[in-house]
Amino acid sequence: MYFIYNILLFSISFLALPFILFAMLSTKKYRSGLSQKVGFVPDSILSKLSGERPVWIHAVSVGEVITAIPLIRKLKKKYPDQKIILSTVTVTGHYTATLNAKEADAVIYFPFDYPFIVKRIIRTINPKLFLPLETELWPNFLRALKRNRIPSVVINGRISKDSYQRYRWTRFFFSKVLANIDAFYMQTDVDARRITDIGAPRDRVVIVGNLKFDRPLPIVTEEEKAELYSMLYVKEGQKIFIAGSTHRGEEDSILDIFKTLKKHHPDLILILAPRHPERFNEVVNLIIRHRLRGIKRTALTRQAQTNPYDVILLDTIGELSKLYSIGTIIFVGGSLVSKGGHNVLEPAVHKKAVLFGPHMDNFLEISRHLKNNGGGLQINTKEELLTHARKLLSDDTLRNDLGEKAFEIISHNQGAIEKAMEIIETFIART
Repeated sequence: MYFIYNILLFSISFLALPFILFAMLSTKKYRSGLSQKVGFVPDSILSKLSGERPVWIHAVSVGEVITAIPLIRKLKKKYPDQKIILSTVTVTGHYTATLNAKEADAVIYFPFDYPFIVKRIIRTINPKLFLPLETELWPNFLRALKRNRIPSVVINGRISKDSYQRYRWTRFFFSKVLANIDAFYMQTDVDARRITDIGAPRDRVVIVGNLKFDRPLPIVTEEEKAELYSMLYVKEGQKIFIAGSTHRGEEDSILDIFKTLKKHHPDLILILAPRHPERFNEVVNLIIRHRLRGIKRTALTRQAQTNPYDVILLDTIGELSKLYSIGTIIFVGGSLVSKGGHNVLEPAVHKKAVLFGPHMDNFLEISRHLKNNGGGLQINTKEELLTHARKLLSDDTLRNDLGEKAFEIISHNQGAIEKAMEIIETFIART
């Protein structure tokens, strides 16, 4: 089966080569970390490992990186001399890891899943343990780890509904891939059932909860909030509607809703944060088409104090989570369109009223907790979003109550990281 997988992998790569080359030549992000992706680790990174066998943690993008940071800190506290290497796939994930995962000894890009590439990089790094967050299944990489007797343990595992359907169609192959993984520590009973249904050995699957609940609760002081208002040239206490991690198809609805809300709340401003940086200019043009006065966050000047903007487009990386602390109402994107949603805990930790759409498969457990316990509002349509946004802007008590309940839900669901650490310790002790 691996023979067929690799034939397909090489065939698809060959057919896509012209498009890949064009993307690399025309877009910088596709060139980032290319040497690492093809299996060459710079001496500057290897020197940080001091020839020791590291624990290798893999986090695909920004959300997974942020989830991994408390785990890395726990590992470093328990094993201060243990080297840790953190890999990512995306440019934004790599940037976030470099900026925030200070306890990791090195940050690299994850290699392409070609047999000769994974063989080279595993031989070079020689990890003692591989910990992929959520469920990253790279057949050749996992097979190479097994052949080198390097254990791999899925941490904070989940299987989305769409992924589950795809894996079921190829169960005859992925059951062999899953056999190379030593343990699966899943978020929910649904995730555990799905992973066993596509072939994971039942005796290796354990439910530990969601590590995202264990993120450190950020404390944003009043002084820091004042700095945020000042940075945006917004009056302290002014009502702010934040739409975070939005996708194509959502911004148009958000801008329509904002224009309606502004009729009743003239001082309301919108902070719009598209999920993907390459869409910033596209969204700027959309703001113009809606005849709203908008500006990129990086282009703000003091002039905004006397001539305020309607919309601030957040064109930076790493600021959104802290900006949630000054939001009046928050909409978390990727949920009105079928993208699986994004992390609703980021605004919830600031005790904010959180709204999200029907498509929350990537955060199913968390969104259910918020919805069922009065800590968040799930809306199904643009019209429902407008109705609830209007109500929350006009009712301080309702808004504050939602925020307090959201924060309580986070506090009551922490502890998964301790369970994960107990498990990881047993594997480290074996090596």
